[in-house]
Amino acid sequence: MLTELRISNFALIDQLHLTLSAGFLVITGETGAGKSLLIDALLLLVGGRASSDHIRFGADEALLEACFTLPDSHPLVSKLRQDGFLLSDQQDVFIRRIVARSGKNRSYLNGQLAPVQTIQDVGRQLVDIHGQHDQQSLLSPKAQLELLDAYGGLQRLVESFQRHYEEWKDKQEALEIFQQRLEDQVARQDILEYQYEELTKTQLQVGEEASLNQEYHRLKHSGRLGELSNQSFETLYDGERSVLAQLQDVMNWIQELGQIDPKCQAWTPHLESSVIALQEVTQHLRDFRTQTEADPERMEVIDSRLAGLQRLKKKYGKTIEELVELVRSLEADLSVLQEKDEQITRLQAEVTNSFVAMETSAKELSIKRKKVAKQLVKQIQQEFEGLKMGSMQIQINLLTSDADGAFGPTGRDRLELLLAPNPGEPPMPLGRIASGGELSRIMLALKTVFAGNDQTPVVIFDEIDSGVGGEAGMVMGKRLRELAHYHQVCCITHLPQIASQAHAQFVVEKVSTNDRTQTEVQEVIGVQRETEVARMLGGGEVTPTIRKTAKELLKRGSGSAQRA
Repeated sequence: MLTELRISNFALIDQLHLTLSAGFLVITGETGAGKSLLIDALLLLVGGRASSDHIRFGADEALLEACFTLPDSHPLVSKLRQDGFLLSDQQDVFIRRIVARSGKNRSYLNGQLAPVQTIQDVGRQLVDIHGQHDQQSLLSPKAQLELLDAYGGLQRLVESFQRHYEEWKDKQEALEIFQQRLEDQVARQDILEYQYEELTKTQLQVGEEASLNQEYHRLKHSGRLGELSNQSFETLYDGERSVLAQLQDVMNWIQELGQIDPKCQAWTPHLESSVIALQEVTQHLRDFRTQTEADPERMEVIDSRLAGLQRLKKKYGKTIEELVELVRSLEADLSVLQEKDEQITRLQAEVTNSFVAMETSAKELSIKRKKVAKQLVKQIQQEFEGLKMGSMQIQINLLTSDADGAFGPTGRDRLELLLAPNPGEPPMPLGRIASGGELSRIMLALKTVFAGNDQTPVVIFDEIDSGVGGEAGMVMGKRLRELAHYHQVCCITHLPQIASQAHAQFVVEKVSTNDRTQTEVQEVIGVQRETEVARMLGGGEVTPTIRKTAKELLKRGSGSAQRA
């Protein structure tokens, strides 16, 4: 529900702060007082088009703020949490819009800058305005179909169809991708086979090039390697005064030192480990000397192999590792070509099977929808009669297409909600009903029928009482009050029969102060409310008789409507 509304420098409104409650709320006031400004402000708040004309004369910018409190179960709550606009323990949605003469307008959602498109998407799920304005969710055939499904409890059937629909689309996409890939491969089959034969014949191996370069470098410097390894071996082991022989002498001397001075005994292990390490190096050198002989034939083989690898790298523009991967890819592509007929047959069968399952699910959904549509027409017609609109005839056409391309996320049904306002007139789409008041009353009937299935928290009716009076107004007020069990309902009205049944009443007045005109809004309770209803009854003149009638109306409308 809408719990708080703040408006600054908006048209004739200087400063306005309203705290709103749940239930059925009415806005009243004399013609021209500025009641429609509140609707304009709300439209702008939920993503309407901003204009510098909205800014109060003499101000640089207009500021509009609203707070909506939602139940934790509302789908918008989880969506906003997922998008990072709402914390896990929050349920309040704050919208703020600033309209500047400079054109630098800003929109905020829960304190974060947000594009107008985001505000519009959120606003559609928060507020539904019916009347002369264009924020009317029930005018959308898509919304009408969703409400029909919700009214008939068909969500499980819809979800089942959607699973079949997504599976069919996935299977179709897989077939199309395979056919496109196959078409490309068939056109390149000769090239693929040539490349595969050339590369497999070469028997490429990952890391081979680096290994060959290392071996070639070693063979190229075999002479120097032999010279260095021989010198090292002789110095360590094979010479007259080898390092190991000298270390043995040192160990003997250290041992003798230890016999004289015990603290020298701790040095012996260090020398022993050094001897062991040098003996191990000596063994490596002995083996290495035998491997350093020149091998011109092996060098020629390596040089030829490296040249061949270089040609392949240059030809394909890839590294050896990438060429090895290319061989695997070519093998897979050629395998597909060999098994193409079997693959296409399998994929086509999967598409056919998924289409049959989807089509069966769609047929079941269409049959159920047509039954629900008949029930819905009867209930809406009853609402029309209750609202003294019995001459209005409603017609719900569920158009089902048999074309393959007619399937969509909600089935293959297209809903047409048609209305014939008067006997003898042809039925027309809901959006073409000319009268704003008439359209509002139609929306009231639809909202009443769909009340348990529509999760829009705030519903606003403008011009709903146009051309209505007397008992019809009482019935309309009763419907609005009943609707407030499911939504926060706000209605701009001139009818005392409607105003008297509201849970709260707000009066809009135009006042002049210091040669400036401004619109003010205040809630009226007790005697003030009685006076306002009397004014509505008497057209401005409040006599004792009219006041008595106003008091009776308020009592008849609802004892709880008049809050002390």
